[in-house]
Amino acid sequence: MARMMTLVAAALGMTALSLTPLAANASNSNTQVILSATGVATDHGPAGFWIWSEPCCTNTYGGSTGNGNGSIYFYTLLKGEHPVDVSHVSVSNNTVTETVTSRDGLVNCGTFTGTETSPGHGNVSFVCTVTTSSGPVTVKASGVPAQVNISSQASG
Repeated sequence: MARMMTLVAAALGMTALSLTPLAANASNSNTQVILSATGVATDHGPAGFWIWSEPCCTNTYGGSTGNGNGSIYFYTLLKGEHPVDVSHVSVSNNTVTETVTSRDGLVNCGTFTGTETSPGHGNVSFVCTVTTSSGPVTVKASGVPAQVNISSQASG
């Protein structure tokens, strides 16, 4: 019985030690951002996008610092959706600013901004250069309603 109590005490001690790093990392967080909308009114016809990103921290999701991905489309300018990579992600209060570039090089949004007005809701503004068969076109949208979700989760 004494040996059993010693083993239980040792197991509890090891468990407590293994949890210590988690407590130390609880102050670190993984902020994730989702921007999504369809039928977005732009100055060159409807657009849509679904973009996931994070401003910091390599984490268990496999993301690296300040990156993300998703897809974007411009109905009247290009066929289909275009997978995108996201970089230069920055969150300040309830606003995210990032750069969105399609993997095929046809879409480059140097300024893509989302502001969360309530959980999961907000507005998005962007300026994109879309390379069409007729040449580059600058597409703008400002303050359009979108899903804007800026969330923080403790890492560990």
